[in-house]
Amino acid sequence: MSTFPQKYIDIVGIGASTLDRFIVVDHYPTGREVQQVVSSTTDGGGPVATALAVAGKYGARTAMIDSIGDDMVGRHILDDFEKYNVNTEAIQVESGANSGVATILVKQSTGERAVFFERSTATELEFLDTHKQLIESAYILHINGRHRQLMCSAMAVAKEVDTIISLDGGAQRYDEDMKPITEASHIVIVARDYAEKYTGTTNLEDACRIIHERGALVAGVTDGANGSYFVWPDGTSYRCEPFTQATVVDTTGAGDSFHGAFLANLVHTINHMKEQDTTSTTKHDSASIHAVELLKACAHSDLEKAAIFASAVASLNTQGIGGRSPLPTLKSVQELIG
Repeated sequence: MSTFPQKYIDIVGIGASTLDRFIVVDHYPTGREVQQVVSSTTDGGGPVATALAVAGKYGARTAMIDSIGDDMVGRHILDDFEKYNVNTEAIQVESGANSGVATILVKQSTGERAVFFERSTATELEFLDTHKQLIESAYILHINGRHRQLMCSAMAVAKEVDTIISLDGGAQRYDEDMKPITEASHIVIVARDYAEKYTGTTNLEDACRIIHERGALVAGVTDGANGSYFVWPDGTSYRCEPFTQATVVDTTGAGDSFHGAFLANLVHTINHMKEQDTTSTTKHDSASIHAVELLKACAHSDLEKAAIFASAVASLNTQGIGGRSPLPTLKSVQELIG
């Protein structure tokens, strides 16, 4: 179900939507054994999908492009998107196909996770005119490498109309095919593992600088509890300190919630900048958005606020099980930031 017309979309995402089953355990099994589960829960999942859910929770208008099955899992996925105000009109539901499922073991003492993933059997999406229209009217296209052929077509459209391309480079997701995709993206926020493989350095400040030099307007590297590093469009470096928690329950949603919160905050800034543009009669007029130019014009203080907001959301999200269920209220985030 859609909560607003498709033409009023801030962020469009392309990726895999899954149903995640979280099982908290005392320790990871090393062989054959029987172990009592500490606790368990079910939540919507997928890196891009969760980022959109987070952005939707904090006020951005989001839409997901994906293909899922018409099974019980698929129905749960759609219901969860509706809960977080994510438009699902561009999700293809295929009769007889199975939707994606992930089983995630979470170690109780550290919040570390091991993920076992079952891919959806739904047919790969073709790039449609409705997808093109969504991207043309949005401020941001958020991707992570899934649905590669469709994603590349979407990126080409985004480049033509000045829609910002945002890349989530997750741990264990980098390969050489991702290099040109990374270089073509405007916002590149990646995990330490991705950064090291892409840049060839273990110094995260240097890695950030290399990502920026290779084309990213906003380059970012996240390093869990150690915080994050950024380089802004004009080349200025920024170190975002972490919001340390005494205990960590589950780290599953930390990276995805960081992306969603950063983009939600950025969208608020862009909308404010658009409102100041007296030459634009319609806020989402595709001929006058020029989102990339607005990103270049963002003040350092606005970009820093986005990073701080994202860091606070990600930190609080580690205090519960799941990628979306533990998401904090806006009031809780603001109280943590102070």
